[in-house]
Amino acid sequence: MKSNTHLIGGVAAGAIYKIVTDLPPDSLQHELTFLGAAVLGSLLPDLCHPGSYLGKKTSFLSKTISKTFGHRTITHSWIMILVLMMLPQWIDWRYEDSVSTGLVVGVISHLILDAATSRGIQLLYPLPIRFRFPLYTKTGSKTETNIASIISLLAAVLMVHLYIIPLF
Repeated sequence: MKSNTHLIGGVAAGAIYKIVTDLPPDSLQHELTFLGAAVLGSLLPDLCHPGSYLGKKTSFLSKTISKTFGHRTITHSWIMILVLMMLPQWIDWRYEDSVSTGLVVGVISHLILDAATSRGIQLLYPLPIRFRFPLYTKTGSKTETNIASIISLLAAVLMVHLYIIPLF
């Protein structure tokens, strides 16, 4: 999937997480930190691709990861999720839980979306098993654009529900 699809997927996943966990809205700073981390997390797995949006911003790191592990391997696996879940143990600052949870939610949204592409992901890396949904699309296709539009609508409805008008 392309970065715009992942970005909106991160917003939608953040809203879904808040609704499913039934957590009341926290302070504005915590809410923005969580959603910002979810958006960043939605882009993070593509550090392994030097041509991706985040890969272009972190060229040296991206090229190193790409040459060492390849595309859609370690950064698209359980290892990435585990590392991000352990973040609060390594950092000690005011918003570490909001950051860690948001990053994990965003990364999971990324993995779900990439599992809906023809290439799939290596969720169990280093095992060379690729996971892909039975229905999938090609990155950058018209189908992806339609999926992104549906996710955008979903994200907008969920954000309105969370922060403006409770719908259900």
